[in-house]
Amino acid sequence: MKSRARHAFSLIEVTLALGVAATSLLVIFSLLPIGLQTNQRSIEQTVAADILSAVVADLRATAPTNPPGIGTTSTQFRINIPAIGSTGTTTLFFNGAGQYATFPQTDSRYRVTIRFVSNGGGARTTTFADLQVTWPVKAASATAQGMAEMFAAFDRN
Repeated sequence: MKSRARHAFSLIEVTLALGVAATSLLVIFSLLPIGLQTNQRSIEQTVAADILSAVVADLRATAPTNPPGIGTTSTQFRINIPAIGSTGTTTLFFNGAGQYATFPQTDSRYRVTIRFVSNGGGARTTTFADLQVTWPVKAASATAQGMAEMFAAFDRN
């Protein structure tokens, strides 16, 4: 009678394979928190960019005044745009859904500070605005978890 050779894995080979698989799974699972943090930061930055875009669009959509250069208020967010040559600051608070308020609410997440910078006060000059979004609302600008900033110029003539 012929004897058949058995083809199988030895106990050492199985142990090594399980060790490699366990090490690989540990490395993959240790990267999950980093991936989740990166995803959350990306979401926060995207929302901040969307808020900045909406505020700039509101400022740009505000009709020029007649006579040119006097102060006015934006239509959507009610931002006070100072007269040419003047400065001013407006602060708005946004929640995660993009709804705004003029003072912090319980669900406010983002603080938007709009600083109008003096432009020299000439008869036909541009209105300059420095827009800054910080989050969370309760943190001071220096200790904020995140920040996005934009400088914009508007022709108000």
